[in-house]
Amino acid sequence: MQPTESVERKAMASKQKSSAQAANGDGYEQALTEYQRELAQYLEERIKPGLNAGAIPPLARSIARDIAAQEPPEAPDDGEATTDRDAPAKGEAPDFVADMHDFQAELGADWILRFSVHGRDRWLTAEKQDASQHVEAPDPDRLVKMVDAVNQNIAR
Repeated sequence: MQPTESVERKAMASKQKSSAQAANGDGYEQALTEYQRELAQYLEERIKPGLNAGAIPPLARSIARDIAAQEPPEAPDDGEATTDRDAPAKGEAPDFVADMHDFQAELGADWILRFSVHGRDRWLTAEKQDASQHVEAPDPDRLVKMVDAVNQNIAR
């Protein structure tokens, strides 16, 4: 770990504590908004334009470790806020990881699923575990059709 990363982690932890304190005093929604703002600021500080391809995986792992070490503010038990992850509020993104696990299960246990982003482009990739087949598509529906076609050809 580089010295600056340790300082950044301590700063992020300090910000998280202030968010947690705000959750107790000013309400959950305000604390959550502050946590999200701090997280966005942290990501903007860490991710710079023009990052070379070799630096992306270690940076992503480092950021994931830092974020995983932090907890968003707790929702109060008095019903002030909802925490149902299966029904995201309007404007919120659904649980991406759970969706990807569900989609991978739909493809089959022998398929590895990846989601890629480059600039404004995004695509899904499915690859057989043994790397014998590799398909890409811009959306889940097309990827399922392609994987089904591959599976049917293999079964013949």
